[in-house]
Amino acid sequence: MNRLIVFQRGLNSLKRGMSTGTPPPTPTTVPPTPENDSGKTLSARYRPSDFEKIILVWTKKFKSRAEVPSFVSAEMIERSRSQARIKISNILILLTALASFGAVLAGKAAAKRGDSVHQMNLDWHKHYQDEHREKEAAAAK
Repeated sequence: MNRLIVFQRGLNSLKRGMSTGTPPPTPTTVPPTPENDSGKTLSARYRPSDFEKIILVWTKKFKSRAEVPSFVSAEMIERSRSQARIKISNILILLTALASFGAVLAGKAAAKRGDSVHQMNLDWHKHYQDEHREKEAAAAK
């Protein structure tokens, strides 16, 4: 039993000694060599697809698709995607507002003509009942 307690205390002190509370330092740049274009960051190891190149150009990270490098950072791609989502959302909000405004104008014009959904429903029911009566009359002959 005493051996077990001594073993547990040893493990606890070992655990405390291993945890320093600070993460180990990580390198942020690659040393410049002829292969890696003079010291780009390690995160610049993401190859963008054609669609992502379009997004990078649309969000004005680069002037044209030809200027997009073969490897970019994942953070740049994510930032561009977020900006593209925001732009698309703003466009959709504007289109929704314009469509709503158009629906209001169309409804006001229909009200001036005397058209209403209620009247259209009554007309449809009358037409349906007339057709039903004609079918019953034709079946009775």
